[in-house]
Amino acid sequence: MASPAGDRYAGAAAIVARIPRREVAAAMASELESHVAAFARVSEQSHADIVRGLQRSLGRWSRFLSTGVMPPDADFEPLREWARARTSEGVRLEDLLRAFGLLHQMGWGLLRRHARAEESEALLELAGLLARYIDQVSAVVAETYLAERALLVSEEERLTQTLLDRLWGDSPATPADGELAQRLGVPLAAAFTPFAVALPGRPAHRHAALAARLRRGGWLAVTQSECVVGLSSRSLELSDLAEGAEVLLARGEPTPRGELGAAREEVAVLLEHGRRAGRTGLLRVEEHLLEVIVGRSPRLAARLRARLLEPLAVGERAELVRTLRTLLDCRMDRAATSAALHVHRNTLAYRLRRIEEMNGLDLSRPRDVAYAYVALQQDLAGEGTPAGLSGAHP
Repeated sequence: MASPAGDRYAGAAAIVARIPRREVAAAMASELESHVAAFARVSEQSHADIVRGLQRSLGRWSRFLSTGVMPPDADFEPLREWARARTSEGVRLEDLLRAFGLLHQMGWGLLRRHARAEESEALLELAGLLARYIDQVSAVVAETYLAERALLVSEEERLTQTLLDRLWGDSPATPADGELAQRLGVPLAAAFTPFAVALPGRPAHRHAALAARLRRGGWLAVTQSECVVGLSSRSLELSDLAEGAEVLLARGEPTPRGELGAAREEVAVLLEHGRRAGRTGLLRVEEHLLEVIVGRSPRLAARLRARLLEPLAVGERAELVRTLRTLLDCRMDRAATSAALHVHRNTLAYRLRRIEEMNGLDLSRPRDVAYAYVALQQDLAGEGTPAGLSGAHP
């Protein structure tokens, strides 16, 4: 006696049995290559893999639609291997999922074409089963893709970090360096430009995604703490990052290999300066040499801040720090400073004399103005508050 489950799926099985899987697999492969750009670029060998994969998938598909029993997890291993191969070829996940969406439509078309007029109930049963199957396949493909992509990125980043460590050192280039650079698809140039990128307020995975995207674009880039660092043989611009306006890019100058270690530190110092000052956009080392020099001597800068500003920051005298800061913001223009502070020019002159008396500055001397600028930059860093001073130059 036939079981109720067998009776339920007998009609569906009859429809499925009429579908010629070999011919259908070849037609589906051609359809994919016509409508999904990523599959149009596959090699002849990969095309054969696609056809074989579709034949296997149609076999699983047919068994499921004929019985209503989802294949065991092990039966999807060939699909996982196929998805891993497509991932290593650079096919995007969205293209893979779009392909299976297209296959779902083609599968439904096949079932309708091979169903007879009196099999409408069986066809309705197949519609539900087909939706379940494509959900399962999509989940398998997505999980496999993400796992494989993580492995590929991890290996790619490891190799990139190895080459960066070699380039940042002062040892001469070796054949192994050239082989590694060739494997990563980057030229082993005589000079490189160091860079560092921060995406303020964005999570670590966004930095990792940016590093991976830059590597695909031909830059040597890895994640490091809450930023992306690397080297480029051509200039890296904000537009290359494709991260919008809220991004901070610190960039050095083309530097010979033996000096890259020091240039890398300068870029890191500049990035940190930009972070503390709340800056976004492009910061060039050549345009912020004073900040880099100060940033590489934090202990001395802290001593300078203490000597110049602490005498001004007690009780009512705290107003003197704001006055000095505003003077530098206004590029030493006393009229503009008076207007910004809403005080009479005589009041401003009195405050400036008090500042000079209390910390020994002579604000008519360029060196003392530079001291004041450095001290106030350290003060801003301590407060963590961006201000107009971060863009001013005395």
